[in-house]
Amino acid sequence: MDTNCVEKTATMTADDERRHVIPSLLKSAYHACTELQRNKYDELEAPDVNFRICCQSIFQIIKLNTESGCFDSLGDRRYMYYKVLLVVRNKLIKNICEKAAFHGHIDCLKISREIGVPWCNSSQRFQSECEPTEFHRIMYSRSHGHKLSVPSYDSSRWAQSACDQAAVSGNLDCLIYAHENGSQWSIFTCCIAAAEGNLECLRYAHENGCPWNVNTCIAAASGGHLNCLKYVHENGFALDKFTCSKAARNGYLDILRYAHENGCPWDTLTCSNAARHGNLDCLRYAHENGCPWDTLTCSDAARHGHLDCLRYARENGCPWNRLTCFNAAKNGRQDCLEYALKNGCPNY
Repeated sequence: MDTNCVEKTATMTADDERRHVIPSLLKSAYHACTELQRNKYDELEAPDVNFRICCQSIFQIIKLNTESGCFDSLGDRRYMYYKVLLVVRNKLIKNICEKAAFHGHIDCLKISREIGVPWCNSSQRFQSECEPTEFHRIMYSRSHGHKLSVPSYDSSRWAQSACDQAAVSGNLDCLIYAHENGSQWSIFTCCIAAAEGNLECLRYAHENGCPWNVNTCIAAASGGHLNCLKYVHENGFALDKFTCSKAARNGYLDILRYAHENGCPWDTLTCSNAARHGNLDCLRYAHENGCPWDTLTCSDAARHGHLDCLRYARENGCPWNRLTCFNAAKNGRQDCLEYALKNGCPNY
């Protein structure tokens, strides 16, 4: 069964000639089922309904509109949301458009806008120069395997528009619709598209005037997305030292190599990041290509128990000090401690 044909079903209002999107027949039928019936359907080899909170919210608004006591079959559907909101103010999800964009439900996004659901555009936009410590906190979360989802951040601080939501999940059609119909975007839109490797969203945003800065490079490097990094670099942004350090931290050798070969600066943080996270290939590449290192390379390797990185660093002349033994002992890295003591590392 081709669900696309019913997703695009349209109707006309009685008082004008505009065509409107309506919920698909499949979703309408699924919504009408009991939980038991839905569970049975889900067990069948049948089209996936992909029924999300945005779908549920739209059906809720339609139902409440009918039950509000002031239903007008000839009324303008653009005021439906606000009419229902006056009756049940605390029972409606207010970021339906953003939820739809995140889940890639272009039909729900269009319906939401047609019935008057507003964009949830944060009043405090992401600044043209986002704060490094805050941005790196987000990239830290991303590099530890946490899928970016804009609502997980403080809504008073971070942008959470439909454009952002579409960019983070790679839903280009939703991004295009949202941008063309008034949803705001910001530097964060490009950053999260790059961090998640959604090149088409990144390209569309940039080509249509969405701002970006060097943090977009860092985001691409943090996520390991070479295609996005190349696109940003080839379109005007110089790579900075954080590009190399993030690549080394997360073990993306191809990113590190590309950055270095294209003139990206690096410093001791590149080697210490590689050692801290056990990325021997990145550590070896950085050292063999002239990246400086210092005592942190050994002490960080010992702290996290990466004996191979510790051994490689020492055998290739990396300095160490008493912190190597201290960190190894404090964190129970016996093999690193034994290696350090056996090879003359100071321990006092």
